Parts: sequence; C-alpha cells; structure tokens
Amino acid sequence: MKTYTNEQYEALKREIEGINFAEVKLENECEERVCGDLNLWDGRNTVLGYADVSWSSSDPGSVSTSGAVICMPEQKNVTITAHFSYQDYPDIEIDKSFELTVLKGSGKRQESGKTKIDRKGRPALFVIGDSTASPYPHSGENNRFPQTGWAQYFDKYFDESKILVLDIAMSGRSAKSYMTEDNFKLFKSNITKGDFMIIQFGHNDSKEQDKNRYAPASGSINDEGSYKNLLSKYIEIARGAGATPIIATSVSRRKLSDDSLEEYVNAAKELGAELGLPVLDVYARVNGWIREVGLEEAKSLYKIIKPHDPRFMYDPEFLNSQFYERGDNDDTHLNIFGADKIAGWVADEIRLRVPELKKYLK
Repeated sequence: MKTYTNEQYEALKREIEGINFAEVKLENECEERVCGDLNLWDGRNTVLGYADVSWSSSDPGSVSTSGAVICMPEQKNVTITAHFSYQDYPDIEIDKSFELTVLKGSGKRQESGKTKIDRKGRPALFVIGDSTASPYPHSGENNRFPQTGWAQYFDKYFDESKILVLDIAMSGRSAKSYMTEDNFKLFKSNITKGDFMIIQFGHNDSKEQDKNRYAPASGSINDEGSYKNLLSKYIEIARGAGATPIIATSVSRRKLSDDSLEEYVNAAKELGAELGLPVLDVYARVNGWIREVGLEEAKSLYKIIKPHDPRFMYDPEFLNSQFYERGDNDDTHLNIFGADKIAGWVADEIRLRVPELKKYLK
C-alpha cells in the first residue's frame, strides 16, 4: 500500500468532481436528452495514477452498468455513478454521479450486435476477469497505451482460423460485480458446446469495504457469496452449455509476496481440485519470476512509465496517450511488454494442463 498526502487527495477530489457529462455522452446531446449508449470507461489516469472505475445505475433496465441505454415507453430519470478505486491506495473510494433523463422509446435495443458473436464456424475461448486481463484502448480519446491486459493480445498465441479468442475481462470488476455487466450476459447467452472459458479474478474481490465487489476467500463452494461459490456459478454455466471451464490464478503485483492475493490464489486452486478442473497457476509464474529477477528488473512488466518514455515511442499513438506527459507508477497493471510476456506464460500453462485447448495453440 502506497501513501499519499492530503494535498494529493484534495486535488484528486477536485479532478473527479470536475469530470462532466461530455466525457461519457457519445452521441447524446446532454444529460437531459439521453437516448443512445454511453461511453462508461472502466479506468482513468488521475493525479494519483490509474484508477479502476466501476459503475452503478439506479435503473439498470434503462441504463446498464456498461453504458447500454434502452428507452422505455415512459421517460425516466436515472442516476449513474462512477466509483473510482485504486489497487495501490485501497482506502480511497470516490464517486461521481450523473443525473440523466432517458427519453421515451420502444423499450427495445436499437443495436443487436453486442448480443451475438460471429464465430465463422469456430469454437470460442472466453477470457473473463479483471483489469490485469482486460483490453484497453490504444487510440482515441481514452487512449491508454501502453497499458494492456494479458488477454488483449492472447489471440496471437492461437490459430485464429480454428478458434475465436474473446477477451471480455473488465477493469475494476470482481467475481461478484462482473455478474451485473453486459459482458456477463454476452458470455452467458453465447457460450456453447465445444467452447472454453478461462476465469481469473481476485484483485477486487478482496476489497472488504466495497459490498458490491467483496467476496471472502474463506468459505466453501456452498457458502453463498464466497469466492469459491461465485466462481462456481460461472463454471456451472460453462459446464451446462457443454463448454470446458478453466480456472486461472491472479496476476501477482510487483511484490516478492503478494499477501492480499495469496488467499484467493489458494482458494482458486482448491476449487479446481474439488471440481476436477485445470488450474493455470499464473500467480506462481509471475511471482516466481519476480523473486528470480528482483523487484527492480520486474518493473519492466508493469505500468511504470516515465513521461515521454522512450520504450514506447515506437508506437505513434503513445504521443496521444493519457500517460505520455504524466507517466505512471503502477505496480499492479501491465504495460504492453508485460502483458505479452504473461500471455506467453498462460499459453505455456495451457500446454501443460489443458490438452483439449492445447491443440489450438500455434
């Protein structure tokens, strides 16, 4: 856990309070006239570094926590709230709310593209998890290059003519909160016989002060709301569809021993043994490498970025990134090189433990 000053905290509060609706509105005119989807980001660079952002909605049927808008037959007032939290400052929780007026409509989605995936006759591999696995924009207004989740480029390790790799992990989510998201609905409605699911949480499940995300690592598979119990619900969906579920342990922070994660790592491995499922021990791979090379060299994996960092100047989009001028000092999230390295380790774990999926690797 890192420390911060009162001045930094006050500056952070002012920055978050200053965020306006124009930053999330997409094609909507203003807060009083909402009829289309919103750009609800899942993270943001701030004066204290990178913050995970999760959302809640007073009426998820009209505005979902992923930003999908459905105009009901009657006009509705809806409050959406962005919850800012930090892996490195777990005591900080700051909210920013927007009051919306959702206009009248048919009560049906205008877009259907988000509900079905284009398989082209291939099985799918769904990767479900948190910010260490999730994709990030590397261009546009919310450009976060070189921040990258390990599953963002996971498809490069597979024969794409034979399998479709879908990274539907989301920053800031836990095994509990992910179930409220549109990505969970996409997984649930699309997974089918012959598919695969890799599930990896832990980082946000440990936040005991957050009732929307907390899941105790203690407790059995039958204890409602425990980490094992929540993971088992995804596994049940996958198995019920005839797919192969796979458990992955959490990505270690840049620590010689990541104590806050290890109880979740152990719970994941125990659950795999109890249910007879393959477990990809990503934590052991990453933390073992950190202990081997030392904390200083391990910086190369994480989002520890200098302003104008020459390592990333090969990509012109870095000039437009929110990290180009400010940099970052983040021991949890990954840079593009670290994400690729860990993706390779995950592929190695698959070769060792999941023969059914191994055949799709290059």
